[in-house]
Amino acid sequence: MQSILWMPGLALAQTEIALWVTGEPGTAVVYEEIAAQYNRLHPETRIVVTKNSSDIFNPALVPALSSGEGPDLFSFGTGPGQPAALIEGGLVADLTPYYRQYGWARTLPASVIAVTASDGKLWAIGNEVETTAMVYNKDIFQKLGLSPPKTFQELADTVGKLKQAGYEIPIGLGGADRWPISHWQSMMFGRYAGPEGLQNVMFGDGRWNAPVFVAAAAKLQQMATDGFFGPNPTASGFAEVMEQVWAGKIPMTFTGSFVVPTGVKTAADRIADFGVFQIPPFENGQPEYATESIGSGWYANAASRNKDEIASFLDYVFFSPESRLTLLNNGTVPVGDLDEILAKANIPELAREFSKTADQSRANGTIYAFLDTVTPADMTTVTYDGLQALLLGQMTPQQFADDVEAVWATAKAEGKVLKPGTVPN
Repeated sequence: MQSILWMPGLALAQTEIALWVTGEPGTAVVYEEIAAQYNRLHPETRIVVTKNSSDIFNPALVPALSSGEGPDLFSFGTGPGQPAALIEGGLVADLTPYYRQYGWARTLPASVIAVTASDGKLWAIGNEVETTAMVYNKDIFQKLGLSPPKTFQELADTVGKLKQAGYEIPIGLGGADRWPISHWQSMMFGRYAGPEGLQNVMFGDGRWNAPVFVAAAAKLQQMATDGFFGPNPTASGFAEVMEQVWAGKIPMTFTGSFVVPTGVKTAADRIADFGVFQIPPFENGQPEYATESIGSGWYANAASRNKDEIASFLDYVFFSPESRLTLLNNGTVPVGDLDEILAKANIPELAREFSKTADQSRANGTIYAFLDTVTPADMTTVTYDGLQALLLGQMTPQQFADDVEAVWATAKAEGKVLKPGTVPN
């Protein structure tokens, strides 16, 4: 929409861009700060940020877009079934011309393109990168003479020593909420199959019940049986586990970089007690890979008459060094290489350790941190339930893999899986 910006002796036509983001009304979000920065640099444009909680945002978005209204720009999921309806309904704009115009290929990794593009067109800009690793209490380790393990046997020995020291739950899991278990599954499926094996299932003729995935499920089940996650890995939820981690009652937990802001707030001065390490190989000769996934994507309304202005703002938010630094300083890790801004960033050491841990393995390839964000909703439900049953010994690894493959095969036949995302340069 157009409005008039009054300045002394000058009337300037101003384009207003409505941006919807997920967030609680009344709370600050980093995009408000970035929008204010952009508005100062571009007085001809005014970015207006509207925050909606997720239970309001999702139901309201599609009807608003379908009516030809709604926001000019919005953040939304990237998994199957979420953007597909928007793309197929012609509700979001093709960003490929701007991808070429601004040279976004220099920053956007292929792994991000794979889940934000289809049919040779870019539909979204990946919002933030999240990685997973083991968060551990360095103070506890030091007192017990422990070091971050380099082999799986060393990890098992560490678990045993922690139990002997009275830590009933060596590795917090939060299995009552189901989704934290899938972080382990995503990482282990990737470790056993490798990036190529995962891509063969996601976009080729591979199967989720192939021997490598059964082996990964068997290893996870054995870890539960051996007490890695305590006597009942599905008894506690994620929030309860993290509360005990920050309190120093649980020595380790495998989780995502998204926990750092809460950790800083909860542990306060004791945040320096915590570190990060990569889970060692589960089998001899098995490579370690960086585990990374994007949380969401930013889409442009196909009905908006201000696509050039939207693209200019997107270029500023996600590709300019100053805005990328603002994102990083506020706990959001932007996509792409961070070398240019990491040294300037004012972030907790724990956040730096997450990035460094991923960087150490990235040369071997990248695997999904969160498979549940790139697989169909029906498969996610079956996977979540199956993972709980797997850890409790109520299902065999083969049964688990077969159930996941069955629901995947159905979704694939119905066209409900991700399409290969390739945008030509």
